[in-house]
Amino acid sequence: MKILQLVQTLDVRSGGVAQAVILLSETIAQTGHEVEIVTLDALKAACLGATALKVHALGTSEPGYGYAPALLPWLKAEREKFDCAIVNGLWQYPGLAAWRAFAGSGFPYYVFPHGMLDPWFKRTYPLKHLKKWLYWPWAEYRVLRDARAVIFTSDEERRQARESFFLYRCREKISPLGVEAPASFEGAGFLERYPDLGDKRIVLFLGRLHPKKGCDLLIDAFARVASNDPSLTLVLAGPDQVGWKH
Repeated sequence: MKILQLVQTLDVRSGGVAQAVILLSETIAQTGHEVEIVTLDALKAACLGATALKVHALGTSEPGYGYAPALLPWLKAEREKFDCAIVNGLWQYPGLAAWRAFAGSGFPYYVFPHGMLDPWFKRTYPLKHLKKWLYWPWAEYRVLRDARAVIFTSDEERRQARESFFLYRCREKISPLGVEAPASFEGAGFLERYPDLGDKRIVLFLGRLHPKKGCDLLIDAFARVASNDPSLTLVLAGPDQVGWKH
């Protein structure tokens, strides 16, 4: 099978979507399928070297919606070379371009929201949510509605996605993701830096340090149970995006 991945950028500094697309694409390729990636990065963007897979850069590296006039005609011209396409992320031009190129053509495309339908955004940023409502009925709703499937990584993510917009219709599928374990892990360096943790049982959070990830909820929950086991220690590791690091 030959698969086309659509993503706005492969720059991992933009967030987890870029990293996920790279890792998932390379893993799929290892199983014997052919994978190519189309992005809206500039032709000479440094991030294009993040993978050995074939990458088509059709836009600019500017942040935001990322409109690229070359994308839609490219998708229409190249779709016959692929068996399916996967749109990664929402609220950006690749999704709308895929819908315009593929909907009604019989060519199957899938949408991977990467958590972007979480109602957390609706509750936390109501003004931004209102702005998205102006875009939703004529664009994003149709992108999801006409996709062969919208891929969620858990039943909870799928359930919560239904709460973001009352105008919501799509074919939902769940595809759990995992993390590849390293061949070996040397913890000596970590313990040298934090020697007080040498005899502790560690509860590890590994990910973005951000309220969206529920770090504050984890800290509150841990505080309620930590007194029951003095050997327990909570460690949060990851990029700090809100200034929680001390």
